[in-house]
Amino acid sequence: MGRLQDLEVFVQVVNSGNFAKAAIALEINPSAISRRISQLEDQLGVRLFHRTTRSLSLTDVGERYFKRCLSILADLAEADREAQQHSEAPQGSLQISCSTLFAHRYLLTRIPEFLAQYPRLSIQLVLTDDVVDVVSEGIDVAIRIGELADSSLITRRLMSDRRIICAAPAYLDQHGTPTTPDDLATHNCLALNAHKTTLNQWRFRDQSGLREISVGGNFTVNSGIALYEAVLAGLGIARVTAFLANQVLQSGQLIRLLSEYEDESDIGIYAIFPSNRYLLPKVQCFVEFLVNSI
Repeated sequence: MGRLQDLEVFVQVVNSGNFAKAAIALEINPSAISRRISQLEDQLGVRLFHRTTRSLSLTDVGERYFKRCLSILADLAEADREAQQHSEAPQGSLQISCSTLFAHRYLLTRIPEFLAQYPRLSIQLVLTDDVVDVVSEGIDVAIRIGELADSSLITRRLMSDRRIICAAPAYLDQHGTPTTPDDLATHNCLALNAHKTTLNQWRFRDQSGLREISVGGNFTVNSGIALYEAVLAGLGIARVTAFLANQVLQSGQLIRLLSEYEDESDIGIYAIFPSNRYLLPKVQCFVEFLVNSI
């Protein structure tokens, strides 16, 4: 056995809890397992296990060594997977995190074409409006709308968008149409709760410059698509993404409000991925597909 196999034996013993079970898992004689662990300890000059006739437990040094071994073996497995994927067509499972809003408007209609181009890939799609820790959750690609705080992630800008203020004709017929941002104080303004923060500070630009106005109402939701459905149903006034509202604005189902006071800043929509995944063919082909199809 080589040194790498020694590490695999050590990790298996820890995971199994004793030499006998590790021997069964590795299809090795139990005496060989015990001998390899003793030799590994001699090479290191430390004791990795506390041994009694009835129990086996890690020493403090063994605990630290075990964690490092897990990391080494995981890196090796990832290197193997990357090399295999570069030698053939993209394959395997692609873990994608995306907001419900973006998925309904853009992503879901494009997935059939993508999977037809790459039949050896499968997609596991997680829809959430919360910010997901892509590293700890094992996400290959996440699609995020708005500012990005984590500079350790690789990003690719997909498109730009902006939030616009609008309401359904039925609401405006009953409650009147605001003509200035200050008029919103007398209206039912619907709020989006994103990343555990209620977005009820709406930004406007007028002759005095940029300012924010606090709005309020009787409805707050943590889903962009639900906010859109609520304003479409006539519940109140809301800020929604332009890419979602454009079609119903043209049909008259929603009316755009206070456009002359809008902050002109665009919102970026990004594909983000951990640095250790950005070279994987399955990630590259998906991101390129999005860039070219959106």
